[in-house]
Amino acid sequence: MLTLLAFVVTIVVIVAFHEWGHFLAMRAFGVRVLTFSVGFGPRLARFTDKKGTDWVISAIPLGGFVKPLDRRDGELPPDARDDEEFSGKPAWQRVITYAAGPVFNFILAFLIYWLLMMSVGQRDSLAVIGQPVAQSPAAEAGFQAGDRWLAVDGREVEGWQDVISALVLHLGEDAPVPVKVREADGDIATRPLDMGRWSAEPDQSPLTVLGLRPAVQIGRIAEDSGAVRSGVRVGDLVLTTNGEPVEGWGAWRELLQNSAGQALPATVLRDGRVLDLTLYPQPVDYEGTTVGQLGVGPGGLVEHTYAPAQAVGAAADRFGQQVNVIWASVVKLFTGHLPLDSLGGPVTIAQVAGESAAVGFASFLMLLAYLSITLGIINLLPVPMLDGGWILFGIIEMIRGRSLPERFLTTAQGVGLTLVVSFMLLAIYNDLVRQFS
Repeated sequence: MLTLLAFVVTIVVIVAFHEWGHFLAMRAFGVRVLTFSVGFGPRLARFTDKKGTDWVISAIPLGGFVKPLDRRDGELPPDARDDEEFSGKPAWQRVITYAAGPVFNFILAFLIYWLLMMSVGQRDSLAVIGQPVAQSPAAEAGFQAGDRWLAVDGREVEGWQDVISALVLHLGEDAPVPVKVREADGDIATRPLDMGRWSAEPDQSPLTVLGLRPAVQIGRIAEDSGAVRSGVRVGDLVLTTNGEPVEGWGAWRELLQNSAGQALPATVLRDGRVLDLTLYPQPVDYEGTTVGQLGVGPGGLVEHTYAPAQAVGAAADRFGQQVNVIWASVVKLFTGHLPLDSLGGPVTIAQVAGESAAVGFASFLMLLAYLSITLGIINLLPVPMLDGGWILFGIIEMIRGRSLPERFLTTAQGVGLTLVVSFMLLAIYNDLVRQFS
């Protein structure tokens, strides 16, 4: 139920904002708007305002549209004036109207980032790795436990979110990506990371596919805790526990909780040296169940908070970063550097929306901003049937000084419709393959 609700809210919000941009531009240029619809199919609710616009919510929340008065759709009603008709407006006004939809998607994303920067700020873990997975691209590149990432191909990174955003830009490339790191002993080194394995599985987490384990770093230790008895110190990097590599903070905490009162052999990285310890998770009662607790908290956390004015710059940085990532992914998809089976459709969006909503409202808003940017960029592609195609035709018309032939526009619209429907069907097919494979 949460997945369905999150999906509906996501689509309705980003589509409504997109169409609102078109609507406001039309109203600003004196165009009569006949219908503003969110969704397709049977109408669930309808309201007509004083200017004669029908505001509609329909049953299938997979899009929406704004319908202006347009002589190309048939004869104009008797009460219509020529200056209210859309196709007769100057080309520059039509270009602005088509561009207004994607622009409003960008505005929505920026506002979300700004609100999040003011309310929760930015939180992440420093990009420090634990023991790389054996025979993985990370191990083959020479990554070592304690390496802190400083830059990816010259682009500075701080936390794991920065790392993933930087790696996406190189997805599908043949040449190894140079990663600058500070080793545990303080030396600076560059590791050539091969992205080939992730390029073959772009729907998986890059950290998992590339063999990068985020480090479990000790940030604080409680008094009289099992950690004190174990000899754990602040700053220790836990490499293995009970003979197995540590896969991350969550997995390590679960192991400790299931090992109440046991003695667990472990190795830690301290000041560039690997030490053997024995961990003693103490048994504690939690909601009627006995669990193990070592009494430590995570270290290496990055937290930034912003005042309203500072949040503008931080939001702009995040917005620019996401635009760069999404645009690079779209280009790689069309140039063949990304496989077409990586394209996701409504089922994928629904699943991701549900997972984000389950994590928390801030996570859901981040996804909403990301999808809003994606919708804006896709609609700006110069493909007939999309806003970008009509923007291109409008610009050509301004350069020519006269309208494009109606026959050409009709043919182009048919080609564009075929392309858009084909990609939609491909995305749905990929969704079904993922579900049943």
